[in-house]
Amino acid sequence: MELLFTGGRVLTIDPMDRIASGVAVRDGRIVAVGDSAEARAAVGPDAVHVDLRGRALVPGFCDPHNHFSMTTFEPRSVDCRTPPMAGPAQVIDAVAAAAAGAPDGQWIWGLGFAARNFEPSGDELLHRRDLDEAAPNNPVCVMDSSYHACYANSAAMALVGIDRDTPNPPGGEIRKDDDGEPNGVLWERAMDPVHHASMRSYIDTFGEDVVAGLVEQNALRHLSHGITSVGDALVMPESAEIYRLTDERGKLPIVIHQMRGGPGFFAAPEDAAGGAYMEDDVSDRLRGGIVKIFMDPVWPSPAMTVCHEDGTTEPVGEPYYGQEEVDHLVLDAASHGLQVAIHCIGNRAVEQGLNAFERAQREIKRDDPRYRIEHFSFATPEQIERARSLGVIISHQPPFLNAIGEFFETRIAEAGLDSVPIPYRDMLDAGVFVASGSDFPCAPVQPLLGLYGLVSRTARDGRQVAADQAISPLEALRTYTLNSATAMFREHEVGSIEIGKRADLVVLSHDPTLVDPTYIQEMAVQQTYVDGDLLYSV
Repeated sequence: MELLFTGGRVLTIDPMDRIASGVAVRDGRIVAVGDSAEARAAVGPDAVHVDLRGRALVPGFCDPHNHFSMTTFEPRSVDCRTPPMAGPAQVIDAVAAAAAGAPDGQWIWGLGFAARNFEPSGDELLHRRDLDEAAPNNPVCVMDSSYHACYANSAAMALVGIDRDTPNPPGGEIRKDDDGEPNGVLWERAMDPVHHASMRSYIDTFGEDVVAGLVEQNALRHLSHGITSVGDALVMPESAEIYRLTDERGKLPIVIHQMRGGPGFFAAPEDAAGGAYMEDDVSDRLRGGIVKIFMDPVWPSPAMTVCHEDGTTEPVGEPYYGQEEVDHLVLDAASHGLQVAIHCIGNRAVEQGLNAFERAQREIKRDDPRYRIEHFSFATPEQIERARSLGVIISHQPPFLNAIGEFFETRIAEAGLDSVPIPYRDMLDAGVFVASGSDFPCAPVQPLLGLYGLVSRTARDGRQVAADQAISPLEALRTYTLNSATAMFREHEVGSIEIGKRADLVVLSHDPTLVDPTYIQEMAVQQTYVDGDLLYSV
């Protein structure tokens, strides 16, 4: 099959940032890029002609940090976001409605409850007693929007053996009432048993065909936003099983990169680092080769060094690992030729991650390891320079600018940090290699919303956040395409519109380099192609 695109603005994102007007595709590969006449000459008279009519053609967006397997089950879950929910009482009502229509014993899963939106801190906003009353005959697991906590009822905790005598796991906390009974709030590693059991239940309850259909449906949703490649930022055994059964049925229309963790969401990835999942390169659509390590929590605080007004400093938040522990995980993974991505929010966590990568580079010589730090949220200027000198890829999530931009400003000010909220301008000017993704569902999935944030620096409430950190539309687009493809070792096949690359292409309603920055959020994805096949169109 041949395709011909003419009559628009082709943002190639090639080394010269060329703007073309025509692209030709044959058998899923790009065979010509230039003006319309050059493209037309490269295909036959029967080529399918796409008249861009002045619209923009860009490379397919790559999302290197996305919790795809978790959002796959949204159609079978209770939507606990605010909005549409007004508060905890409405979430409880929605859980009750779901339980009323479910067989006894079937798990009820809720997604997106944001404790940070409510006062006090969210510890008891969804209490075990209320969830027990709402679903007396069903285990319940409601995931916090941070994905670092969940809210469970008594049935769920009983199934996994959590009671008043259960000790807190290292790196987690079972929150309790004054009488010593668990109140249903499970932080960090304490949530792993409930989360694991609820994920397992989806496969067992609905069956493989339904699960594969849900994965395909989720992929189509991502295609509607122009996303053609996803890195699942924590793949547990259940997630890998879900992907394999979907791939076997030919229902995986996008490329999924499996970032392997441990047996639970926050569990140490010892087996993964030891090479246990080298067979994760299952097919062209389902790939592996990367280990994910969580360095610090969200609850009660990321691992940070804060500075008080009198100049004294204080460590807050506990990292998951000591330096020696994380060093050996990275060294083990590197010795097996694996890529490593480390989740680091606070500056202390960032320091440990950089230390681990520096040691790995010193002790295990590799030509192109592409070590990654995910988030890099409260890094110092010195750590930005160190990331550059080590060649570490920073995998960032610009949709947080719009979703909670004010949080970054407030947290930095409260902690007395010498940091800038989401410092893209500083990082690019320093020569840091930055890849952009979403962290969906923790932040919105839409790349266009991320582009809008990077160019306008505008948060959801309309305030600008560190306006001097704005970057150009073309720079922002590069972080979402070629840079993100590079973060997943795919730059040789996607990420730019060049001859020989796969025809993963997106038609945008407007050229983001020509419109006012405030309009980018109004733009639309109108078509998405994967390997030259039109998989989404409006």
